[in-house]
Amino acid sequence: MFFIHFVRDTMWSRIKRWFAGPPAAEDPLREIVRFDDAGLTRTGELARAMGLQQFWPWHDVHEFGFAFTQAIYPDPWFGDYMESLWFVRVANEDGALMRMEFDERVLDIDDLPPALLRHMPGLDMDTLRAGRATAARGLRHYEGEGEWVAWRRDGVTPPATPPATPPTPDPDPA
Repeated sequence: MFFIHFVRDTMWSRIKRWFAGPPAAEDPLREIVRFDDAGLTRTGELARAMGLQQFWPWHDVHEFGFAFTQAIYPDPWFGDYMESLWFVRVANEDGALMRMEFDERVLDIDDLPPALLRHMPGLDMDTLRAGRATAARGLRHYEGEGEWVAWRRDGVTPPATPPATPPTPDPDPA
């Protein structure tokens, strides 16, 4: 009886694998961002191939926030759209601050990693929620473009932002 069950189970296992095909290859553009007590780690095939730094200890993390900005590359079918991104500013090899962005789906605002909360005292959750609420207005809400910094390490000066250009008056108001 054991032999019959073994042969049947083995046969069904092989049939399932035959229909399912080989396992899917890892997406080379997928990034995994992890926060733990050691710091921030980003892993992915593309970053590894480009030789980008993938780990920053907490003392190198200087800002954390949410950004809603126009995507660099328009969608080929739908055109321009807005992207929702988390960002951190970290010190790179020469000590300058570098902005590292990752997709909004990486973190759940209602379930942020405990290490992130421990190492960012005073994290302003209301600021993050305001950014997320603006992004929820849709992929074409261009007027909502902005950056919401919810935590900044003491003693860090914010990066210079270019002054807003005033709108040009319409030459023909009629």
